[in-house]
Amino acid sequence: MKTHGLFARGVALCAQRCSRRLAAMTPIRDYAIIGNCETAALINPDGGIDWLCLPAFDAAPVFNRLLDDEKGGDFTICPNEKFEVARCYLENSAIFETKFSTRTGVVRLTDFFVIARATKARFYDFTTLHETSKLVRLVEWESGAPVEMEMRVRARPDYARKLARWREQSATAFALDEATLFTNTPMTESDGDLSASFRVERDRPFFAVLDYTSARPLPDIEKIRRWLRITASFWREWNLFNYYRGPHEKMVRRSAVTLKLLTYARTGGFVAAPTTSLPEQIGGEANWDYRFTWLRDTALFIQTLFGLGYSGEAKAFLDFAVKQWIKRSEKAEENAPTIGVLYPVCDVPIPPETTLDQLAGFADSKPVRMGNAAEDQFQLDNYGHVLQSFFFFRHTGGKIDAERREMLERLTEEAVRSWRKEDNGIWEERDTSQFTYGKIMCWVALKRARVLLGDKEGKLGKICAEIQREVHDRALLEDNGRKQLSAKFDEPALDASTMLAFTTGFLDEHIATVTRHGLEQKLARGPLLYRSEEKVGKEGAFLICSFWWINHLIREGHLARAEELLERMIKLASPLGLYSEEIDPETGEFLGNFPQAFSHLGLIQSVLTLESAKKKRDFYALSDDEKFQLSVGSTIGLKGVIAGFLRVPKTGLLFISKASKWRE
Repeated sequence: MKTHGLFARGVALCAQRCSRRLAAMTPIRDYAIIGNCETAALINPDGGIDWLCLPAFDAAPVFNRLLDDEKGGDFTICPNEKFEVARCYLENSAIFETKFSTRTGVVRLTDFFVIARATKARFYDFTTLHETSKLVRLVEWESGAPVEMEMRVRARPDYARKLARWREQSATAFALDEATLFTNTPMTESDGDLSASFRVERDRPFFAVLDYTSARPLPDIEKIRRWLRITASFWREWNLFNYYRGPHEKMVRRSAVTLKLLTYARTGGFVAAPTTSLPEQIGGEANWDYRFTWLRDTALFIQTLFGLGYSGEAKAFLDFAVKQWIKRSEKAEENAPTIGVLYPVCDVPIPPETTLDQLAGFADSKPVRMGNAAEDQFQLDNYGHVLQSFFFFRHTGGKIDAERREMLERLTEEAVRSWRKEDNGIWEERDTSQFTYGKIMCWVALKRARVLLGDKEGKLGKICAEIQREVHDRALLEDNGRKQLSAKFDEPALDASTMLAFTTGFLDEHIATVTRHGLEQKLARGPLLYRSEEKVGKEGAFLICSFWWINHLIREGHLARAEELLERMIKLASPLGLYSEEIDPETGEFLGNFPQAFSHLGLIQSVLTLESAKKKRDFYALSDDEKFQLSVGSTIGLKGVIAGFLRVPKTGLLFISKASKWRE
């Protein structure tokens, strides 16, 4: 009892320290995201931009307040008196509105990145974009008396390692190397910070444009209104391609828009999250840089986007993965793996993992990191994700050309050669081990290779059987007289990733059910699931694990329970419909980088799977690949265009529409 009391007091003291740290910061769940498929900004509830990297996701930030309340810098527009706020996205878009209500009047702040299709883009092409590179902040009177406003711009370039040296071009235009800020009211500069005071009244709006193009032409209110119309048209027309119609449409559409914002249009890649170093535990050291493309996300990204109807983004990402593989394979030594763990979304190499000691970190959670050492790891499961992606691609009408076939053949050879090796695993452990999930995904890779490449002599089939025997012999361990799947060979390791063994079709239902029961007993906290036993209480619960759990229940046929869990997970989203990487089951605090692609992908896929399982007989019992084949038809090429038109006739309007295309 004495030990328990000491532990409880220790937990209470830790909670108090965490509360004090969090009190000074905007909670992660309260941020909004806007973007343009080049970069993204996070906006706090008081009209401040606390995070923005220029010119791209993985570039150095200009505003870093997200990671240091004092030194980080922000870009704030708000009334200069007490106010209340109401916040929302404009319909299913990335245009964000903050309404400030003061004692006497109401004004509306509209924040958006200009986004437009290239003039040459085909009617169905929403991945070939014009490089607009402009952040717009527009303040307009809405009701009551005029409202006195203020703007504060505390730029802290290069992770706050540089002073902001603004060059005055006029009273309403100041420039940094990274961007030029234009307004329609005079600004003053003091010690590297810009400020302005202005009144907003009927027919007298205020605007600020942060332009990071090379030309940076002078804007005016007419241009800004035109940019807003183009941007609104882009999101309205892009949403036409979303096939989903169901009870969770609002949440699915918000998740889809968020995923679109995380794509990088120039290359087709997408970032796991637009942030770095948001902690997995307040005050902890598990703070990582997620502004890169993880190959592991490939299959889920492509499966989900094809399922929604966004074949352009899915194909662009697969093309990106092929190009990255070609670059890596050309440099690889003989018999060395040609498959990477993560890739830069731009053409700039990922920097070495470095700590940035000048920043205090979110809620004093150090270190802040730039770059990610997982780039140098070896993760077996990626073979399965990539070949699964090609399987989905071909099923939807994609062609396996010479380049893609060469990639498939090389990766199949590597999976055959490497499946017995130790790897760093799905959770990117710094030490290698015989992780079960990597073996299972090699099995998936070879199963898909048999379909894509053929297996006349049966060699791949024999190796698949060999992998199954090895996993059954070394990873099925007894617990209280019942066998369940361990996350490691030859030792007990309770881990949420073992649920994927069932949904991929590898593991039989009896053992899968026993394994799930064990996970629920030790890792579940309400609808949330810790990723492993050793992480309970040491970090938040990974949201993707809850969606794995839901999908597992669906395949077992427990649709009512899966639906109940899904409803609870949807309620855990932020008020704006966003997810981080993790949630603290005890406090409800969002943890980890934000917004997180994996979490939103998991949500959409669980929604789509459950809806199909409720409508189609025996659908629930199919493996992931079988579900995809039954639920997704042609989405690429002429057949895909016709199929899309039949499902959503309004897409026919895009034949003549130019509303979302760039024009000066």
